[in-house]
Amino acid sequence: MTRPPPPAAGAPTAPVAAAAPPAAVLWRGSDRVTAPLGPARAALGRLERLGRPTGPVLRRADRAAFLLAPGAAEPVPELLRWLGWGPELRLPIEARAAHPGDPRVPGPRTAHWLRAGTRPPALDLRSPDLLCLLDALADACARERLGLPPAR
Repeated sequence: MTRPPPPAAGAPTAPVAAAAPPAAVLWRGSDRVTAPLGPARAALGRLERLGRPTGPVLRRADRAAFLLAPGAAEPVPELLRWLGWGPELRLPIEARAAHPGDPRVPGPRTAHWLRAGTRPPALDLRSPDLLCLLDALADACARERLGLPPAR
């Protein structure tokens, strides 16, 4: 295997991205909304195309966790109902509040970034982006269930 030659003196170099903190650092103390990986990726892509922030997103096994500000998980079921995605649809979306010493905090080998975060999550009840996230996730879950392609 050969290495590319070093850049010439004075040649522009790519900026170095700041390393994201370990997943467990942001996960601990953060509320979260989880969904199956496929719909979560579809929702994340849709939100990114629309220019809507989502905050940090982790992948753990076959689910993704959208990290939220503390206290944002409790009203998620009511917000989904308000958006028209009530519990009768049985969508695979779960909201969990953070608990000190939560045994579900992933270790560095069990969680990977889908969208890296560099600071604690800020999506909270005052953020319209929380509603956009929930609507996009619910739509993606319903589309997967119906065998429809992801929304653009």
